[in-house]
Amino acid sequence: MARVICVTSGKGGVGKTTITANLGTALACLGQKVCVIDADYGLRNLDIPLGLSSRLNYDISDFMAGRCGLHQVIIPDKRLSNLSFVSCTASADHHEDPGLFRDVVHYIAHNYDYVLIDSPAGIESGFRNASYAADEAIIVTTPNRTALQDADRVIGLLGDLIDSPPQLIVNMSDDPAERDLNLEDIVNILNIGLIGVIRMDVDIIRSVARGIPIALDPEQESGRRFRQIAQNLITNEQERIFSEKPQKKRKHLFSFTKGLWWGQSNSV
Repeated sequence: MARVICVTSGKGGVGKTTITANLGTALACLGQKVCVIDADYGLRNLDIPLGLSSRLNYDISDFMAGRCGLHQVIIPDKRLSNLSFVSCTASADHHEDPGLFRDVVHYIAHNYDYVLIDSPAGIESGFRNASYAADEAIIVTTPNRTALQDADRVIGLLGDLIDSPPQLIVNMSDDPAERDLNLEDIVNILNIGLIGVIRMDVDIIRSVARGIPIALDPEQESGRRFRQIAQNLITNEQERIFSEKPQKKRKHLFSFTKGLWWGQSNSV
């Protein structure tokens, strides 16, 4: 049976869905059979970075209600035969039975090596449903104090829901010389194992817009980083993957506008 992993954050806009899509893709590129499940009821968008929006005919709620078969819910990826996607309903007022959702996820898991559940932001029922269905958790955060505070709260809640200690991915990490918190600060604050870091990268924004996960391209730095994180997950390694080497600060004419664009575009 698969390792069922909930990808969560607490704070919205940290790039959790983009991380889920690319980590699932990277695992598949490394030969694992993977299913990624969107559990963000009402705000589903995991189909966007995967480029599978046009193939959504049924979702997991349709299967749970008996309106279709499981084979109609599981959408094969366009590029990787060992990667599949399951969507959730777009209805904002829909709530799944946590036990039934867990049963369906574990039924799906029998056919895969990994199942990644994209949890909704926050700590409400959607987060609890996604966590209840998982055996492990990955926390996604950005290197700012608001995101870290929310991540720390989620870690505390996960202790009552999942036995395994969560693991950490730091997303949208900028130049070490241009931020207040370095990786040592973040790991010390959260006190969990770090499995990887994703830098700010305009090519990630472009890949989401095209619906082509950047993890497919090992020539891209971010593509290599996602594959290294996937390898760490497979081998249960918890270490800093890329050492931080502060560089001289560079002035960008449009740095403020660029920061706003990143925050809006990479929150998928």
